[in-house]
Amino acid sequence: MKILITGTSGFLASRVRAYLEEDAAIEVLAPSHAELDVISLDSCKAYFDRHRPDALIHLAAISDIAECARNEALSRDVNTGGPVRLATCAKEYGMTGRFLFASSDQVYSGTKDAGRLNRETDPLSPENLYAREKLEAEERVAAILPSACALRLDWMFDLKPGKANYLKNMIRSVREQRPVRYAVNELRAQTWAGEVAAGMKTLLFSDAPGGSYNFGGPASGNSYETAVRVYDLLGEALGMPVRGLAVPGELPVPRSLAMDQEKIRSVGIRFRDTAESAALCLEKEAAYLDDIR
Repeated sequence: MKILITGTSGFLASRVRAYLEEDAAIEVLAPSHAELDVISLDSCKAYFDRHRPDALIHLAAISDIAECARNEALSRDVNTGGPVRLATCAKEYGMTGRFLFASSDQVYSGTKDAGRLNRETDPLSPENLYAREKLEAEERVAAILPSACALRLDWMFDLKPGKANYLKNMIRSVREQRPVRYAVNELRAQTWAGEVAAGMKTLLFSDAPGGSYNFGGPASGNSYETAVRVYDLLGEALGMPVRGLAVPGELPVPRSLAMDQEKIRSVGIRFRDTAESAALCLEKEAAYLDDIR
């Protein structure tokens, strides 16, 4: 089975690629930007015509919210237009397998109830441009290819080489004995990228209906409570004191990016909560722990 993955120079797509390449029955297609430019319909059609992928995981995006605001035209062309062009090609070329593409928990950025779990069916009014682009992509792709699945991803982490992330920053906080403030009026989750990659493979080969899916773990309490649990894990893993490193604070306006799990669980995919996911990451990627300074 030939599975096309876009954006493999990025954090998540590189992890998904590595995970799928462990399966000998899968041939991963991982084109460069020069080989497949998602803002060009001609480029997308030429790639489909040449390679005829059986399934597609689209993860290329401009995900920096500030960068989206600085270059609105390009951002919309990539984040909304890209998925639409690929869905058009998947339909035109009769792709028989799944089309999965990245959306974001930011579509819930307008939710001001700090205790609310957001459902896929909730009416949405996202606050930032990136989130509005993602929501528009969900709607337009569904109209072209109803079997497509939009994955509302939360923040992700791992310990492999690469940019800073939630768990790496906390490890550095422990090593430096540097306190960090976490909001008591925010509900959101973070998920180990390894879990997300495994969930994508499960969904790719499932008969789940198309549509939008909350694709990340449940929160472990508010952001401060979650941080306390994760710091406790890191104290054991690093053999260092962690008391007082998580400092309670408040956002100016309460918010919830936490996602209800009912729909994704109905198709056989279960994500751990943030602290449990961090524990699994520390177990599976312990070899990288000493490299994080």
